[in-house]
Amino acid sequence: MPVSDIRESIERDQVVSTGNLTIIQKRVNLQGGFRHEILACDIFQDAVLSTDSPYGLVEFFVTPYPVIYTNMQPTTLTDNRGPSAASDTVLFKANFKLTGTDNWTDIRTFPSPQIAAGPTFSFYTPAVYFTMFLHGDGGSIWDNIAFSFLLKVKSVKASTTSYGLGMIRERSVAQGMNLMSQGRTIPQADNVGQIFPMWKYGGIRPEYMLKGDGLRNFFLPYSPQDSEAMQTTGNLRTFVSASRSMSSFEDAFGSVDPVKGPVPDWVRFEVGRGIIAGPIRAQQPPRKLFDNGNTMML
Repeated sequence: MPVSDIRESIERDQVVSTGNLTIIQKRVNLQGGFRHEILACDIFQDAVLSTDSPYGLVEFFVTPYPVIYTNMQPTTLTDNRGPSAASDTVLFKANFKLTGTDNWTDIRTFPSPQIAAGPTFSFYTPAVYFTMFLHGDGGSIWDNIAFSFLLKVKSVKASTTSYGLGMIRERSVAQGMNLMSQGRTIPQADNVGQIFPMWKYGGIRPEYMLKGDGLRNFFLPYSPQDSEAMQTTGNLRTFVSASRSMSSFEDAFGSVDPVKGPVPDWVRFEVGRGIIAGPIRAQQPPRKLFDNGNTMML
């Protein structure tokens, strides 16, 4: 499992834009037949970048295939940004906006510096591309372009099948989409059932409690020695039916019976089989025995 430290830079003394987007790219070849895992990635600014464009924006990409720019905008004044960091073809992404001509820039990275310092993504394509997008207006001048990259890659031998499938998938993903529209818009009035709205009420969900004078109507006759006055099966079924009633999200589970009063949902727990499934037969089928005492299997 060889580990390679790739140290590359993108450096140009001056670049004159011919349009709103200028692309600077460098390719580094890797060994084929391996699955490559990014162990760490970092970017460093070596010089103060300056431009005469009033809205200079810079994007960096590390990808296994050349970056295809999109039809989406990075700002309202520029066009054709690169793919989103969520794209599977992006191993590392960074961007920043120029705010002056003599300041060091605040570079934002994906993954974040904390995550990028450890293992992140893996790929099969035997190459990585370091790409820089310069967004500005046509004819703008960019001076002192100097950025260094550190890419620590661990390579593990891959089977022919996994390597071939990985190459096919990465090539397909690299084709990209020029325009994406994801996530549905939900009007506030239609946001019903999307969330559990207990936050509107606060606290725990309310609970029903049996009336004190109705407790004797609930207990089941498990023993003939019970002291409570036992009721009929139909009476108990009324309790169980009320405990199983549907309720609104802000109401307590169970329901209020006009005679029994509040009936909580826990009434249905441990109810007798006869109450749920109907009457139990008075006796099992008669058992017949052979003369020697063995049971006859009918």
